[in-house]
Order: sequence, then C-alpha cells, then structure tokens
Amino acid sequence: MSKSFFARACLATGLVLCGLDTAQAESLDKLVQQVWQQHPQVQAAQARVEAERARVDAAGQALYNPELELDLEQASARTSTLGISQTLDWTDKRGARTELATSSLQEAENTLALVRQQILGELLGLLNQYHTARQTAELTRQQSHLLEDFLDLAQQRFAAGDISQPDVDLARLSLAEIRMRAAARATERALAESRLRALVSEPVDQWPPLPDLPAAIAQQDQERLLRNHPALRQLAARLQAARHAVTLAKRQRRADPTLAVRGGKEDSDTLLGLTFSMPLNVRNTFRAEVQAAQAEVTQAQQAYRNAYLRARAELAAAEEQFRLNRAALDAWQQGGQASLQGRVESLERLWRSGEISTTDYLVQLGQALDTRIAAAELVGANWQAWLAWLDAAGQTETWLGLSEHPAR
Repeated sequence: MSKSFFARACLATGLVLCGLDTAQAESLDKLVQQVWQQHPQVQAAQARVEAERARVDAAGQALYNPELELDLEQASARTSTLGISQTLDWTDKRGARTELATSSLQEAENTLALVRQQILGELLGLLNQYHTARQTAELTRQQSHLLEDFLDLAQQRFAAGDISQPDVDLARLSLAEIRMRAAARATERALAESRLRALVSEPVDQWPPLPDLPAAIAQQDQERLLRNHPALRQLAARLQAARHAVTLAKRQRRADPTLAVRGGKEDSDTLLGLTFSMPLNVRNTFRAEVQAAQAEVTQAQQAYRNAYLRARAELAAAEEQFRLNRAALDAWQQGGQASLQGRVESLERLWRSGEISTTDYLVQLGQALDTRIAAAELVGANWQAWLAWLDAAGQTETWLGLSEHPAR
C-alpha cells in the first residue's frame, strides 16, 4: 500500500472545539428564534403575559361608575326628580388592585423567561446529543474502514505465508464486531436527530454547530446570579403579589360610602336633596379573606426559600461537575490525543515486523479506537455539564447574546 491505512485515523482524533463564523452564528440564532416562536409552551406563556397586561389596564380603571336616577310621580301633585350617585373608593382599592395586577404581570413575564430558557436549554442539549452521536458514528465508520483495510492486508500476508488462517479469521471477526457497533452508533445518531425534529417545527437541512466551549467558569457573584434566575424572579414576583393581595384584602374590609345628589320639581316647588349611604360590614367582616391572604404570603415565602436553597445547591454542583469534566478534557487534549495517534502508528510497525501477534495487535488497536470514541463522548459530557451550569445560573440566553437583561 502506498499510504498506510492508519494515516486516515488522524481524522478521527480531530476533537478541536472550533468557534462559529458569522453564517453559523446566524443559523443558530435563527433556529432558536424559530423554536421560540412556534413552541406551544412559549406561546402559552406569551399569551398569559398579554392577559396580565390587560388586567393591569383593567385594575387601573375606576372601581365604581356613577349611577343616574330619574323618578316621576303623579299624585295630588306632580313630582319629578333627577339624581346622580357615586360610590367613592375611599381606601384606594384601585391602587391596591393595580399593585397586585402589576406583580402578577411580573410573575408572568418571569414565567415566560423561564420557559424560554428551558426550551433553549432543551434545544442546545439535543444539538449536543446530535453532534456527539454524529461524531461517534463517524469515528466508528472510520474504524470499520480501517479494519476493512487491515483484513485486506492480513489476507495478502496470509497468501504470502506470513500469518496463519486463525489470524485472518480474527481480523474478520473484529471487522464484523465493529460493523455491528457502527450500526448501533448510526441508530443513536438517527434517534438524536429525530428528537431534534420533534422539537423544531420546521427542521433545517443542516443542524448548526454549538459555539466555543469555555475553558473555565468565570468568577461571578453567585448570589446575584441566583437573584436574577428566572425561576427565582418568578417566585419573588409571586411573593410580592401575595403581599399586595393582603393589602387589597385589608382595604376591602373597609366599606366605601355613596354620595347622591338629586333635584326636581313638585308642581311649582323646587326640590333639592343630598344622600349619604355607607354599608355596614357587621354580618360579614371579611376577616377570613385577610387571614387567607396572609397564609398565602407565608406559603409564597417558604416556596421561595425552598427554591433558593435548591438552586444554590444545584449551581454549586453544576460548577463542580463542569470543572471535573473540563479538567479531563484538557488532559486529553494536551497529552492523550497526540500519544494515542503515536500508539496507533507504532502498533502497525510492530505488527508488520512480527514483534506482536495479530491477537495482541487487534486487542490494543481496539483499545486505541475505543479511546477515540470515549474522547468524543467526553466532549459531549463537557457540553452537557456546561449547559447544566448555564441552566442553574440562569445564563443560557446571556451566553448566546439573546438576553436583553443579562445578570451583572
């Protein structure tokens, strides 16, 4: 052979993490926007935001409308009166309703941000699974080609009397095994792509690559990250809404007076009148509504505290997981990748010279090829750990430059 079949194995070790050019970045951004615009969960969360905005407008309107009254009476004297009455929002219930509606709107907006982050994280995770499966499938396919070439070479050497028939049979069995593995890897790739197509309403011809994988997590204020996390902002807004609900319940305990002015005629006499009325909250003091609202504040406080403790633990665990995975990947890229290629080439020389048997050669070659697969899977594990940290920190959109309000 003019060229060693092992030389093509260099392609299988190319695990360099490349950045995105402009076209690739635009392709990824377009895909994200498409998923957001078409995903039912995002659309449902957006519809809730619109509904809460309408409720804010409604809450800002006057609580009571005036009432017009016309009275005509024909007896010994003809009497006609015209009056107008207005119930007064004496305790500013409208202000309390507006504050409550505004907090509910903030909760809906943070719910939308949370849903967007979850869908984005799912998309990036599926892209990682797809690219990892595609790479491992390609590596396995290349390994199959390598063993095909090896089998041809082994048959040539058998014909020349250099090796025995069992050596050829062993090479043939190794090729059959790698072909089965290649079929399994191709199936994994197809399944990964099918999951992507299930998420994306209009699948693209070529799935965009992911951006550069960071070498480390920059030092950041974890408390600030947590406070800006959409899930915790959502619960904080819910807690604020519960507090405003208590204020509204307390103000609703206070009755609002009604003033009425009327004027008219009784024959030739002029009639003028002023009426004041006030509901008496004696049979129902509305105390229970206040107690229920206060209990909901306690519930919202504990829900926020529980979520905060969990989020803090998840953030720390995600950071440690990424650090460990990244250290393993750095070690592989700095030394293991080059030494592996050298090992493959030295194995070929040893086998050709007869210093190692075909059995030893195939065993050690299989170990070397499996290491390449493990290296590709290690890259995928690093991506999974990085995406987990982004989700725990609430920074997925910020990392891709999609967030309008990045954490500071």
